[in-house]
Amino acid sequence: MEVTVEIRANQPVLIYSGRLDEEAAPRFNRELSQWVERMLSRNLATLLLDFSEVTFICGVVLRSMLSMARRVRARGGAICIADPSIDVQETFEVIRFREIFESYGGKLTTGAPQLVGPNRAPGDTSQLDILFGDRALSCKDGDTLGSEGSLGAELFAGLPGVAARPVRFQREGSHWVATVAQEPGSVVRVDKQVIGSGQQAILRGDHWLQIGEVRLRLHVTLSESVTKESKQIDEQVHAVFSQAAEWIDKTLKE
Repeated sequence: MEVTVEIRANQPVLIYSGRLDEEAAPRFNRELSQWVERMLSRNLATLLLDFSEVTFICGVVLRSMLSMARRVRARGGAICIADPSIDVQETFEVIRFREIFESYGGKLTTGAPQLVGPNRAPGDTSQLDILFGDRALSCKDGDTLGSEGSLGAELFAGLPGVAARPVRFQREGSHWVATVAQEPGSVVRVDKQVIGSGQQAILRGDHWLQIGEVRLRLHVTLSESVTKESKQIDEQVHAVFSQAAEWIDKTLKE
């Protein structure tokens, strides 16, 4: 079981992935209870849990969900399970969990919104945006992201697993580079790959950045010159492979 946090429509979402089996149940109960208390203390009426990446869910976890839904309802809120995976949906259908969960005050929604990049015209240089929910932070060369960074400090306020370690973004020609600070802090991942202290990750196109348990989306809009150059390279590669295929076909026929 893995747990991350995303910001969607200005609200934190707790995202579970992997197997929610009996081995993971104690940790699930502990972290969910802490999350509920934290969110209710911030006067959030709806607590969002994303199960789109869950591959298995056991009865112990389901009973915990029912107990927590009733507990949250008693305090004027509601737990919402968003976009459960196909495996989870099948389990829910077999035991009619949706009806039971809703009777305890819970909610269940399907159909996660499609992720799209910002509507920006390519300029002379590549552009980097940090996306969370329906908002986007435009990143400048040298900006840092973190609980004490030049960008997005408010995103990490009150959320779990986030230390002060910043990630610095620098533009290098046609791409961007994310560099993790040297000082100790929470684990940083780019597309699930751990980036150690002082290490860098090259950014082109779309990426997921995770600092501690907080996950954000990065979107690089390439410049027009880079886009044209990439298209030309693709066309050249396609032409080479086409010529090779014709030569092989001709050789076999002879």
